[in-house]
Parts: sequence; structure tokens; C-alpha cells
Amino acid sequence: MKNIKYIACGLLTLMLSLGSCSDNYLETNPTDKISDATAYSSLQNLYTCINGIQRKMVSQDGSVQGMGGEPGFIICREALGDDMNFQTINWHKGVLQWVSHRDENSYYCYVPWQIYYGWILNANLVLKHVDEYSNDADHALYCGVKGEALCFRAFCHFNLVQMYAKRYQAGQTNSQLGVPYRVEPNTDAMARNTVEEVYSYINKDLDDAIALLANYTPSELNHFSLEVAYGLKARVALAMQDYATAAQYADLSIKKAEADGHALMKGDQLQCGFASMTSDTNEAMWAAMTQDDQTIYFYSFYAYMSWNFNSSSIRSGLKSISQTTYDLMSQTDLRRAWWDPTGKAGTPTKAYKQFPYQVRKFRARDISNAVGDFTFMRLAEMYLTKAEALAHLGKTAEAQEVLTAFAVTRDPSYVSKGNTGDALVQEILTQRRIELWGEGFRWYDLKRLNLPMERTGNNFKIAYCGVLEVPAGDVRWNYAIPKMELNSNNLMVRND
Repeated sequence: MKNIKYIACGLLTLMLSLGSCSDNYLETNPTDKISDATAYSSLQNLYTCINGIQRKMVSQDGSVQGMGGEPGFIICREALGDDMNFQTINWHKGVLQWVSHRDENSYYCYVPWQIYYGWILNANLVLKHVDEYSNDADHALYCGVKGEALCFRAFCHFNLVQMYAKRYQAGQTNSQLGVPYRVEPNTDAMARNTVEEVYSYINKDLDDAIALLANYTPSELNHFSLEVAYGLKARVALAMQDYATAAQYADLSIKKAEADGHALMKGDQLQCGFASMTSDTNEAMWAAMTQDDQTIYFYSFYAYMSWNFNSSSIRSGLKSISQTTYDLMSQTDLRRAWWDPTGKAGTPTKAYKQFPYQVRKFRARDISNAVGDFTFMRLAEMYLTKAEALAHLGKTAEAQEVLTAFAVTRDPSYVSKGNTGDALVQEILTQRRIELWGEGFRWYDLKRLNLPMERTGNNFKIAYCGVLEVPAGDVRWNYAIPKMELNSNNLMVRND
């Protein structure tokens, strides 16, 4: 695990100026020279450490363009799916071809491993010290700091086990190798836990976090709240095919979120461009809010996924939705405006190439600056999770009620099709792949449902994307264990 030390040496990378420290503190302790003693010296400073991890989720680590934290990892997962197409640009091309994530020396393979375990190490360092303040006068802050650190640990391990291990199978022993579940603040060699063990630890961390966050209300959307912890619990349960738990926690998440003022987008809000979602809508439950003076250029999600940022990646070829998926939308679906089926809609300048079905869902605030909000969880996901889980459970009427409540906000003409059983599940999954396009869910959905990846009969070009079909259960559904991890950890073993 020595390969993650450059990311997380003590808490040095966490102490970023996010407004929770005093000016004097920042002047006295430069952000690259803060001692451990200072970081642990107060509950407020530990909260600043949590701020730091949140900030690192959308910032550059290392020198790899297109891999700017969690949004970069999400782009890669989208490229592995069957709904996002691009035909000319090189960034993420190797992932689109189902090659780079299987190359143990590729940065598309090792950077997520490094970064997630770096965040885990930082969360564990907070957890090591936070109980020193369990009797602090600000008990709510103590609960928040500990609860958020546990959420971080669970969230990171959840992504790691989905990317680097075989899928969870309900009703099976799930003894297949997962990833090391690290609960100590060190980088000691550690063997891979089983998939069953990893999910058990994830759920334990989330249960503990939920109990703590019930006593805490964060001041900003970039922090974990109770509704987000509920949402993570639902997300994990869905991956485990534990549909009763998924429905239960998605419902809890929806109710708490709506009680706190969150609401599904509707009407013109759907065309917000997502970069200003936290100010133009109330749908985001957990999001990073980057400011206009935080120029991150080619490490930004919007440098690769918007339609208007002035970058070579976008000018030479915008990301596109698969024609098959686009055609699943009704003529009255407001989300049709998220893509241009003709490829002839206006672009910022004539320098931008145009392709059919190119994205318009994501729009940078400014063509010269790729900053923008990035949403990690929003209310739509919870509605679709609840509906799908209820449908799997055979609770048709309840599932349809939830689906309708969501669908009419996207298509005012929507009426129930009267679907039941598998047909209802498929209708919900169709809504999910349209709604969450570009947000990092489709590849995970295919994997958890043990479905093949199919791009045939579509607008994908085999000469560029390299592969049109990958069978369910193929070894390529699992990222390779990075070579640098194998070299530094004598207990680590490769994926088959």
C-alpha cells in the first residue's frame, strides 16, 4: 500500500482552505506543512479534515488529465457502458474499448485504487482521533465528524469492490475475493477480504453513520447528511439485490430529503445544465460546489462531458447518447433536450464538430472555465431505486405509484402503461438509464443485474470503440489489481 502514501501522508492533503479555519490558522500553518498535532488538536480542526476530503473528491491528484477525482472515475465507468458513445477523442478511449481498466499498469486502472484508498486512509485518521472529543460541548459536531468519516469509508470501499471484484450475488456465499477493507490508519500490507466481508463492513459503517447523523445537520450540500446516508444504504442494498432494504432506505431518504426542502426538478429546471444545479434547483442532496475562481480546466467533469467548454476534447467530439436509448424516450419527454439527435444544433463556435445524439445535458457555466457543481446523489436516483426495488419485490401498485410520481416531472404526458413483473422492472430501468446518463450508474447497473454489455445496432463504431459486446460474467467486468499494488503488498493477489 505504499503507493497511496503520496496522497495521504498524515492529514496533509486534507487541510485545504475551505473557510472553516481562521485566517490566523491558515497563515501560521501553510496547507502543505500542517502537523498531525494541529490537525487533531480540536474537533473543529477534524471537521476541517472532513472538508478536505470533500474538496479532494473533485480536484486533481497527480498529473493525469481526465481523472479529476470522483467525476473522472465516473466518466470512465460511463465509457464502459452501453449508453455513452464518442468517436474521435483519445481521452478515455482505452476504457471505452474495455482495455485500459484491465491493464495493471494503466493509470485508468491504478489511479482510482490510489485515490480511493487515500481518502480511506484520511477518513481512518479522523476516526482514530474523533472519540477524544466525544464529550465535547458541541456534541452534534462530534456526531457529524464521525458519521461523515464513516460514510467516506463506506462510500470508497463500495466503489472499490464494485470496480475491482466480481459482483455480489444474493443467496450465495460471496466468497470471491473483494478488496482490502481498511479500518486502521496505516498502509500496512493487507490481503483482500471476500466480497461478503466487504459488504458486511460497508453496511456496518453506514448503520453506525446513520445513528450518528440523526443528531447532525450539515451546513452545506458537500457534506454527508442523514438523507445521504440513507441513500448510500439504499444504493448498497440495490447492488446486493436486497430489494426490501433498498426500498426501505430509499423511502427514508426521499422523506427526509423532501422534509429538508429537496424536490424533483421539473419544467425548465431540467435544462439547468447541471453546473449550477445547487443554485437553480433543489434536487441535489450531495454535491460538490466549485466556485468560478477555482479553475481546474482539464481535471473537471465539464471539460469532457459538457457541450460548450472550449477544450480540444469537446471541440473535436462531444460525448453522445446511444441511439437506442434516445429512441426509448417519448416525444413529450422533456429530457429529449438533453441531447441533439441531428447533431446540427448550435455550438459555441464553428470550431466544434457535430455528431448525432451529442450531449447537451451538461453545460459549463462559461466556455473558458470548466468549473461547475457536480452532484454525487440526487433525489431522482432515490425515486428510481425505490421503484425498482418495489417492482423486484412484486409490489406492482406501490412501484407504479413511485414511478409515476417521478415520471410526470420528466414527461408531463406520462401515464402508466399497466406493466407488471419483468416488464415493469424494465420500464423503470429504462427510466434509470435515461435519467442518470453520464452520472456513473449504467455500468454498475449492468454488472449488478448480471447483464451483458451490448452496443450492437447502434451508433457505436467498432473501428473506434473496439468492442460492441461483452458477455455477462466476463473477467473484463472487473478492473485489474494495479501492478504497483502487487509490487508493494506481498499479501495482494491478481484478479483471475
